[in-house]
Amino acid sequence: MSTKVEQALISPRYLAGPGDPAWVTAALHVGAGWSHGHDPLMPRVVLTSPDQKSMLRLEPVLNEPWWRLSHRDGRTGSVWNASFDGATPVELIAAITDALTDPDYNAREVVAPYQPLWRAGWDSVHNGEFRSPDGRVRGERFNFSGSHNWRVTASLDEDDPVWKAWFDSATPRVLVATFMQALADPEPVRRSHEQTIGLSRRRIALQWQERPAESIARALPERIERLASRRSSTPPAVPPALPPAPRRAR
Repeated sequence: MSTKVEQALISPRYLAGPGDPAWVTAALHVGAGWSHGHDPLMPRVVLTSPDQKSMLRLEPVLNEPWWRLSHRDGRTGSVWNASFDGATPVELIAAITDALTDPDYNAREVVAPYQPLWRAGWDSVHNGEFRSPDGRVRGERFNFSGSHNWRVTASLDEDDPVWKAWFDSATPRVLVATFMQALADPEPVRRSHEQTIGLSRRRIALQWQERPAESIARALPERIERLASRRSSTPPAVPPALPPAPRRAR
């Protein structure tokens, strides 16, 4: 008889806690062929794409984003950066890295980043602001040094932020839209018992489910296998970022 293990199904996903970083890091290294540096004395992970243009850095730093994703293309001059706090659910970050490493990335339709939110019934207002139906997530497109960047904040209460995500103005819109789609996805995410410790039960719906231990253990390897199966010999090129949309008048 197989051993059963309890897992929590949590929604909304943006308040489910960070989850397992390997969902992103192991998937990039094994499934997408990103190389990693080796510094056993430092609590950090640095992963670099096969074409040496993209880098993901995971490093616990007090009062700073833990995840930093950057792209530098000396041939085209394309440069962009995104960052995520340590409590950002890994499923949201993985949505971006999965899209970036997809061999069909360059052929993806470039949609307005707001479109997935509109479809999910989120509220948007003038000047690039939006919020989730429960008011726990707020986003804005703000002007910083002449550039229009994106900032998303998930909070338990008005002055109690849980995590923030930031995209500079040059981040490809397809990646910003992918993040927004994952953010608004109503599908619950799975967490182990240990990963639910410290979560605010007032703000989430949590349902325990028993599953075979073998099935839980296979989740990450199966994810890696899916990503590896789509790899091609030619790394995907990064599409040019669209120019920022014109500002709306108040």
